Amino acid sequence: MDLERRLRFFWRQNRMIRRKQSLIFMALFSALAVPGAHAQQSTTPAGGATTAAAPSVGKVTQTVTVTATGETRVVQTVNRTSMLQAAPGTSPIKVVAQLPSVDFTTSDPYGAYEWATRISIRGFNQNQLGFTLDGVPLGDMSYGNWNGLHISRAVIDEDVGRIELSQGTGSVAMASTSNLGGGLEFYSLDPADKRSFTLDQSFGSFDAVRTYGRFESGLLPHDVKFYLAGVYQGSNKWKGHGQIGQWYAQFNAKVVKYFGGKAVWTTYADYSNRHEVDYQDLNKIWEQKLGYHWDNYGNWQEAIQAAYACDGQGSYPSPVNTLAANQDPCDAAYYAGSGLRRDFLGYSALKVAVTPKLLWRVTGYGHRDDGRGLWFTPYTPSPDGSPISLRTSEYGITRGGFLTSLEYDGTRNRVKGGVWFEGETWDLARRFYATSVASPMHSLYHFPKNPFATQWAYSFPTTVYEFYLQDEYHVTPALTLAAGFKTEETNTDGKLSPEVLSNASYKPGQYAQGSLESGKPFLPQVGVDWKADKHDELFADGSYNVRAYQPGGYGYGNTPWGTTQAGFDQLKKTLKPETAWSEEVGYRRNTKRTSIEVSYFHVNFNDRLLAIAQGVGIQGFASILSNVGGVTTNGVDAAATVQLGHGFSLYNGATWSRSVYDNNIFPAGQAEMYTKGKVAVDAPEGLWKSELSWKQRHFFANLSSDYMSERYFTYSNDGHVAGRFLANAGLGYHRALLGEVDGLKIQFNVDNLTNAQYYSTIGTNGFIYSDPLSLNDNTLQVGAPTTAIGEMSFRF
Repeated sequence: MDLERRLRFFWRQNRMIRRKQSLIFMALFSALAVPGAHAQQSTTPAGGATTAAAPSVGKVTQTVTVTATGETRVVQTVNRTSMLQAAPGTSPIKVVAQLPSVDFTTSDPYGAYEWATRISIRGFNQNQLGFTLDGVPLGDMSYGNWNGLHISRAVIDEDVGRIELSQGTGSVAMASTSNLGGGLEFYSLDPADKRSFTLDQSFGSFDAVRTYGRFESGLLPHDVKFYLAGVYQGSNKWKGHGQIGQWYAQFNAKVVKYFGGKAVWTTYADYSNRHEVDYQDLNKIWEQKLGYHWDNYGNWQEAIQAAYACDGQGSYPSPVNTLAANQDPCDAAYYAGSGLRRDFLGYSALKVAVTPKLLWRVTGYGHRDDGRGLWFTPYTPSPDGSPISLRTSEYGITRGGFLTSLEYDGTRNRVKGGVWFEGETWDLARRFYATSVASPMHSLYHFPKNPFATQWAYSFPTTVYEFYLQDEYHVTPALTLAAGFKTEETNTDGKLSPEVLSNASYKPGQYAQGSLESGKPFLPQVGVDWKADKHDELFADGSYNVRAYQPGGYGYGNTPWGTTQAGFDQLKKTLKPETAWSEEVGYRRNTKRTSIEVSYFHVNFNDRLLAIAQGVGIQGFASILSNVGGVTTNGVDAAATVQLGHGFSLYNGATWSRSVYDNNIFPAGQAEMYTKGKVAVDAPEGLWKSELSWKQRHFFANLSSDYMSERYFTYSNDGHVAGRFLANAGLGYHRALLGEVDGLKIQFNVDNLTNAQYYSTIGTNGFIYSDPLSLNDNTLQVGAPTTAIGEMSFRF
């Protein structure tokens, strides 16, 4: 029984609740949810999961929920059991990679390195998808996120209860201004009813160490329960020199209180402090001539020598001196780079059963982020004569908002509507700090101070307004129709800071200022679900979505503000926000032993915005933003889980998808780019995922594989990386009771079993039109080698 029905039940049974309050709370409220509950997910309670996460036969395996019965769209779930069987410290977003249509890439072993972590679904990349945690918006989760934060910083991995993925059409109620396509909804664990303390210790390859602890209060007087959790993880990069340590500390707290069976109040808080040393972006020539393990110098004197050589003085250090002049030895390596992030995220949510059929929800949230992207550049010398300076991208987010909704559950109609408002200020600056010939003078792990120059500094105040309304009408017990729409408006004003405007070197019109509005007054979503019998059903849906403009300065993504004032003023006359119409039709079958889903999807992506990069990424030149037309995607995906007996289950997911450009590109001042009919960059046509799982009494094991076909990294399709195949394995022992220990788990995981060498993430420095020899754009990263990690967990 889901949260809404529980609240309505208790509303009717208020007298009985008062008489038997403690029994009812223990038996029925142990898995109450935060906003976003769905009735069909009863085995993994909405808003999280208690310490028990038993799968239901025919729907949930140890891997995924293949189907979501009764949904008019594709909705699939990764449950807590699957997440706990991944290697400790594995990003929740990496676990989702086993689902169909999901293209996931990363260059670190755990999928947590934000610069190179990418997820694409049905032709849409990460910043065109939607992401939420317990209903709270996370923005587009891109690097240098302007309106949220990455899921790995929003919640500790072990505190995630479940993940829901909508591959093609995100929920009409999803709080997102970026979900042109699907959406990922993460749900944190609720506190358990039983008091306990969990300690989890793991060690692994590359000096990895992770310590996690969680204290559960259990159900206290006045119907309150809470948990406090913390984690520290440290490891080295799997390649590189010098400062290569990666570490973070994170803390979560969650409190749930019940009010007489009519309401539940939830408060959640998260603090994260993350330090990541960068892997160098590569091209094929560098990887071939300098080696698979090539990375930044990490040695200051070598970096100084290379910077002088870049200016035409002397020679490059070995082995960069083997590169020809046209193979860009200047950018083959820098001293180092890193990303630093400090975040605080919190929300408070209330659910009230106003009447037996009417449920009200309201959530208020706030988020503060301070971040730095550090990069030692040879293109801007320091004032004292050093040929290198420290270049930073400096971020600051202050945002807050609320979501409120009403849901009426009648005999045949389930009507829901709601409002989302967010106010935000995003500060972004590009600054330079001095180094000396003798030393870098700055650590990769600390925010630098006292810049000698500021290239640009912006403030982007933004407001978001969204309203949605939807009705699910049960025509018959077998036939459901759903129709709804949302209205979305985003207003962003780009303002140069007084620091820049008062600078003697500032030239009026050098950088863009001004406001832009995006959104649409009517974004419809329709769907139908027909149950042919108790095992089989057909569904179809369609939706229209819009994406807000991305703020930023020179060389910063697809931003309209990354140009001059004249360029911006010209853009405003014709600029349109990106939109997409998505359609899908599919079939589901659920029996005791099998669960199958097959769907066909079609997407028209219109008014695609593209910033044509000028120079290499570290130079930060102005980009040329253009409306480059549309992309058409057609594809089929399928997923099936079979219970084989004797504790074995087999999952397979397959996708064929083709995304092609509809138009040629006519960038201002450049030759026509012939892209019509070309396959979209970073959009593999074939994906295959498989996992064999086994569980017998206290032991469990799994063997998984992941195939991805070739991907293009140029718009003309003359540059590509080959397909790749990865295999992973896990083995463990779990026992609920063992003497004084309430829970014991021992687990061992190995990723990339065959030690495959492959190109992982592409497009880290954007994409260009043509690069057949992979000489002109260092935008590739290679994948991590075999990684092993062992874990021991106790619960007392």
